[in-house]
Amino acid sequence: MRRVRYRKSGVKVALAYPSTYSVAMSSAVYHVLYFKLQDEGFYVERFTADRGPRGVEEGTPLSHFDYVVATVHYELDYINLAKLLIEGGVEPWARARERPKVVVGGPPVTANPEPLADLADLIVLGELEAVWDKVVQYLATGDRVEGAGMYYPADGPYEVAVAYAKDVEEADYRRLPEPEAAFSLSVELARGCPFSCLFCMESYITKPYRPRRWEKALEEAELLYKRYGVRPSLVALTANAHPGFKQLLYEAIRRGVPLSLPSLRAELLDDESLELVAKLGQKTLTIAPETSERLRKALGKEMSDADVLKVAKRAGELGMKLKMYLMVGLPCEREEDLEAVKALVKEAARYARVYLSVNPFIPKPQTPLQYHPMEELQALEEKIESIREVHRGEFSSYDPRLAAIQAAIALGGRDVSRHIVEAAASDRPLAYWRRLLKAGALSYVFRHREEPLPWSHVKGFYAAEELRQRYRRYVEVACGSVS
Repeated sequence: MRRVRYRKSGVKVALAYPSTYSVAMSSAVYHVLYFKLQDEGFYVERFTADRGPRGVEEGTPLSHFDYVVATVHYELDYINLAKLLIEGGVEPWARARERPKVVVGGPPVTANPEPLADLADLIVLGELEAVWDKVVQYLATGDRVEGAGMYYPADGPYEVAVAYAKDVEEADYRRLPEPEAAFSLSVELARGCPFSCLFCMESYITKPYRPRRWEKALEEAELLYKRYGVRPSLVALTANAHPGFKQLLYEAIRRGVPLSLPSLRAELLDDESLELVAKLGQKTLTIAPETSERLRKALGKEMSDADVLKVAKRAGELGMKLKMYLMVGLPCEREEDLEAVKALVKEAARYARVYLSVNPFIPKPQTPLQYHPMEELQALEEKIESIREVHRGEFSSYDPRLAAIQAAIALGGRDVSRHIVEAAASDRPLAYWRRLLKAGALSYVFRHREEPLPWSHVKGFYAAEELRQRYRRYVEVACGSVS
């Protein structure tokens, strides 16, 4: 496809990804937007946090564009978005800005648009396919277009429905070949998840579960591999829950298409699946036991310790390293849960090389656990360290202070916008947030929450009452009481 050329009279779109260039180029939706916007006749240049306020293609200043379209996947990147605007000479506050207009979308924004509400002219809530025509009309005319997924924050919080795509079968195969990409080219295998683990925001905002035909996903992967020579990565919240998972692996091996696989559900991995994964050339098998078997089942993961150990043993026999994701600070977590986790880690390490990633539980909007407080930082640090002490292999963890800052942004209302902009304008944005944390300005993260929540006006797949009931059931089972 030829790039749309710059014309003074044409509509100019700055496509922003407020993270590093390598991460941006690993995002399938960023590639899709780049091509689809040009298909509609818009002039497009890419912008990322580390490349600064001039376009990657022609070096055009950010302030010369009619629109900034930003896709965001991580709450701390909100700061980078504000910083990009400020450095580009663009007024960050929507009420004081005439041009460019700012359009923002992405999973965390869909769950709670309010932290960016005062910075954006339009916030897209939901899935691209379901809102595309309306977004194009808005960009082409500048006029307000109504409908599900189109949220105009200047009107204040008002009821708006998340937009869901009925059909996710077709895909755009076009990519910008980029050796700097942090991850391989991604191919969507399924949208959403058939499970509903109570902490998982993406599972709750991308219902219902919509698996693509495995033949279609493999066709896309094969085309990308032949075109770019890069090992494609399957994308799905639970890839091996796909009804055609084994058929896809068999056929990929037969055709010589290497695939990179995401985290898999241990209880769904039988010997046949594991052998297929190994034959694909996968060096690391990733699973997420999260916590003890007791809490795991209360959270919605019907995965036993025996399932985890069976997978560890077979992975070791097949020469694969086992990466395990764990969480600490989950609601109703007891000392016995931590001891069970440590025992599981030590036993798994007997069978395979284990890479352990231990991270704090972060309450997220639009999930049943949105009501629950985050655990205090010192307790989280002690729990992470106690697990680190029993594991001699590779180990990583997420700083509890960063987790609390992430939670503060994820769970915040419009008042958080001020902190986002002030942090972006400072020399050390994270130091600014750490000062807020130390001063107690983010204490709402560590308290119970009740409706109305800052995002209560966003109507997703599940009603608030359903989320509340699921939370109550969890507390009753895991804590032995009703909250």
